[in-house]
Amino acid sequence: MNLFAFIGILVITCFLFQRLCRRSLDNSQYNYLRDILLIGAWMVSGIWSGDPEVTLIIGASVVAAVIGMYQHVYPQKKIRFLFLGLGVLFAAVGPRISFLGLPHGEYFYLSDFIAVFLTGLWLAVFPILIQELDNIPGMAGHLLAVSFSILLIATALSGQYLPDALFTSMTGLLLLGVFWSRHGHMYRRLGESLSAFWGVLVAGTSLLGVSKGITFSTLMVLPLGLFAIPLMETSLHFASSLLSANPKGAMVIYRSLIGRGLDHPSAVKFITSICALTGAIIAMFQLSEGKALVFFVSGIIIFAGVTLVPVFARLMKNRSVKGEKPDLWGVTIDNVSMNYAITKVYSLLSQKEGGVLISTVNSLAVQTALKDEEYRKIVAQSALTLADGTGLIWALRFLGKPVQERITGIDLLCQLCRTASVEGWPVYFLGSKPGVAQKATENLKEQYPGLVIAGVQHGYFTEKEEEKVIKSICESGTQLLFVGLGIPRQEKWIYKNMKSLGNVVAIGIGGSFDVISGSLSRAPMLIQKMGLEWLYRLIQEPWRWKRDLELFTFVWRVLLTKIGIIRR
Repeated sequence: MNLFAFIGILVITCFLFQRLCRRSLDNSQYNYLRDILLIGAWMVSGIWSGDPEVTLIIGASVVAAVIGMYQHVYPQKKIRFLFLGLGVLFAAVGPRISFLGLPHGEYFYLSDFIAVFLTGLWLAVFPILIQELDNIPGMAGHLLAVSFSILLIATALSGQYLPDALFTSMTGLLLLGVFWSRHGHMYRRLGESLSAFWGVLVAGTSLLGVSKGITFSTLMVLPLGLFAIPLMETSLHFASSLLSANPKGAMVIYRSLIGRGLDHPSAVKFITSICALTGAIIAMFQLSEGKALVFFVSGIIIFAGVTLVPVFARLMKNRSVKGEKPDLWGVTIDNVSMNYAITKVYSLLSQKEGGVLISTVNSLAVQTALKDEEYRKIVAQSALTLADGTGLIWALRFLGKPVQERITGIDLLCQLCRTASVEGWPVYFLGSKPGVAQKATENLKEQYPGLVIAGVQHGYFTEKEEEKVIKSICESGTQLLFVGLGIPRQEKWIYKNMKSLGNVVAIGIGGSFDVISGSLSRAPMLIQKMGLEWLYRLIQEPWRWKRDLELFTFVWRVLLTKIGIIRR
């Protein structure tokens, strides 16, 4: 059977096996099975290829995965030096960097000792690099896809016969595609074992061309170009660890993008795009074929336009002035976007200057503030007051003071949980009926792997139990506290106990737990856009009819305000 036909059959088999097992396994079992299936598929393809060098690379990758597994089980033990030992053993029996390409087609040949050491170092760098990149969920998988794509294109357009390099590049890209929901998940890490496995595969694939006549500079500079930005970040990490009492970490550029209001997926895609662009440019200069140059230049222009321009546009938009804060009957709304709100929370958590409150208000909340002066003053002192509810958005637009974006409590909760799963912020859920908040946490952990739940407490606690609840929150180490006790009780409770809660950002989110847990269903998007969410929820909870009558009062007041009878 043709080797590439075999790869096609192997890929289809892996795809179908995944679909078959997904129905009968939970998330952790399913992901573990997929990792085993991936490594097994590589091993089978290596044996089937019959190429000793390909088999050696895959074998070394499996050993690296075992080292990574040991790292995961015993994180306190520093065993990364074993990757260097693995690389040296690999170089002693397999392909190695034996010469350097020089200008004008000349070569500088290395002694056996230097060749083995340099190859061992080369093979050791990549698993460590991928593990460092994996600290940013989604980053490692996306850069692996870029690496194998450019290695495949560069090998195909090199003008040389390199079947083993072509085989490993194509297999890597196809298997990444089949298991993309595992590798490309924006909020999931690969883990030490899988990162080490892929790192050796990338390093080994770049070495295959050396033994077949491609100069070392071509395939060495190519991966370095791909990882230029991550390498710079890693260097900053090591330098800051040595020179600063508060190291910046290996995610300087990523954190800078987040700090400028970019969300996590966009930041990952931005860095990936820059690395891909860098690698493509280096490959373009290494290739001598005219058609190949035209192909790469065209690809670079299209790629830059499609991926980078929108991100730059968003960054520029986030730098623009937020605009005047609209005020409605004494309630001031922050005119900000969701990205700004997430960034604001990030900033508040970094400052650690005590607890703060973020309020989400809708038309009923504004009506409540008219009658309840205490609640109105509390909202005025919130770090952010966000417009939640189509009715309020309509009123502000109707009165000539629109806001940038509607930010609902449930959307803010989900976005912050996404960010928390990446940053490692512990979160605490307080509110709703017994069992509802717990179910909501389970659903969110499934959606955002890595989310740290500091604690869960239902909202039906007595005054005698309140001190115990506060102590639980304070001792849990939580940084984000979501309170779903209903307006205005949740804001009053947070404000009253703020000093006792510690350095937390507390957010009132109303009935979001009910929706996330599945106790209630959220209105379809069409109904949301029509402004009839209140009716959809009223059908599910008929007892709310008296409360919803206030909506008609709100609309009447808005109309009277528009014609000037009621002062704004």
